[in-house]
Amino acid sequence: MTDLHLQPLRVLVVDDGRLVREATVRQLREAGFPAEAADNGYQALEQAATGHWDVVLSDLRMPGMDGLTLLRQLRAEHPQIDVIVMTAYGSVKTAVEAMQAGAADYLTKPFHFQELEHRLGTLSELRGYRRQVEDLRALLGSGEASHGIVGRSPAMLEVVKLVQIFAEHTLPVLITGETGTGKEVVARALHEAGPRRKAPFVAIPCGAIPTELAESELFGHEKGAFTGATSSRAGAFERANRGTLLLDDVDDLPLALQVKLLRALQEGTFTRVGGNREAQTDVRVVATTKVDLADAVARGRFRDDVFYRLRALEIRLPPLRDRGDDVLLLCQHYLRRRAVESGKASPELHPEAAAALCRYAWLGNVRELRHAVESAMTFAGAGPIGAEHLPAFLRAGPPAVASDDVFTLHLDGRSSLNMPEVVRRFEDTILQWAMRKAGGQQSKASELLGLARTTLQSKLGRGS
Repeated sequence: MTDLHLQPLRVLVVDDGRLVREATVRQLREAGFPAEAADNGYQALEQAATGHWDVVLSDLRMPGMDGLTLLRQLRAEHPQIDVIVMTAYGSVKTAVEAMQAGAADYLTKPFHFQELEHRLGTLSELRGYRRQVEDLRALLGSGEASHGIVGRSPAMLEVVKLVQIFAEHTLPVLITGETGTGKEVVARALHEAGPRRKAPFVAIPCGAIPTELAESELFGHEKGAFTGATSSRAGAFERANRGTLLLDDVDDLPLALQVKLLRALQEGTFTRVGGNREAQTDVRVVATTKVDLADAVARGRFRDDVFYRLRALEIRLPPLRDRGDDVLLLCQHYLRRRAVESGKASPELHPEAAAALCRYAWLGNVRELRHAVESAMTFAGAGPIGAEHLPAFLRAGPPAVASDDVFTLHLDGRSSLNMPEVVRRFEDTILQWAMRKAGGQQSKASELLGLARTTLQSKLGRGS
């Protein structure tokens, strides 16, 4: 699902086929994505140098400069641009070559536009994580952050304390918490605060790796190990040697691969795909999960031995709704960051807007707050941010439902009611109760409410 508060990705479509090129650009624009076209790789490089593109969607088979050559040029000259490649062949060879060259994703022609839109949505989330890392770097050394983590609430001070303690150790760390709470930021803080800070930090989004490439991505492969393996390649465990390896959303790793992960965790050894030589690695592993791994183990979806190994040290990130004034601290941080980027003074936040921000439940956590603040800054322009600039879901009056009892309405003193708003807020409070009761796990919350998980996800995402 596309986040309503994310700026739509700017997409440059590169394809020598005029009909495909023009149709794709038209569909992207109709879906709200700023899009332009280039009919060859040379033209695409010119547009990349003069424009501000987030994504290049390129065909692989083109005359002159083919898609792989264009991909390598873009990665070298414009590393901030993500590249999605299109191929009419769909072979493992072309997919492997593209992923090895740095492609963010690939699509097999012909494809439905909904599939492209979904991939762009996923890529947008990943780019959001990168911006969180930029926030971390901007905050290092500032007075408002400790190890790059913004927050002064007791729950976040406990997180900072654990980061300080765990950073000096070599045992794996498991970071748990709801989606959007900033797990990768904490993983970065563990790396930056420890003795491995000068060594590589390698982040692997486990849920974004094609299943057939997952083992190669983690452990590498030898030349000829499979179709398309034209050269040997180091995996994440080798690239992160003496540093930190982040397994983001480790719950998405296939069960078969978890066996080999256990060996690397216990013995510090691994074997490349297609190889027979055992290699050593000195890696500090940090894993994040968006689900209850103990529950996943009970359901047979995650290996218990891997779970116990990863849980040697654990950091639980609190949801934003439990962090009190951290909401305003984070808001001010985002305002200052935008001011630095624009070279202007940080905009003022009116008390009415601050009250609305503090009142909201933030089921989407820090990520949802950031999107809301960025949206408000867009509407406010260069002026102060008032309540009228906030997204519609934040502009409502005081809560109609008491926070301590979801079945008690505070109606005393009211002369009238906005029935749809009361119902919406009543439902939001029930959702908040269920998510808190379930420890942030959507599967448990859906069971508590007697809802299908997809229905719960739809309701949680309506305001983010």
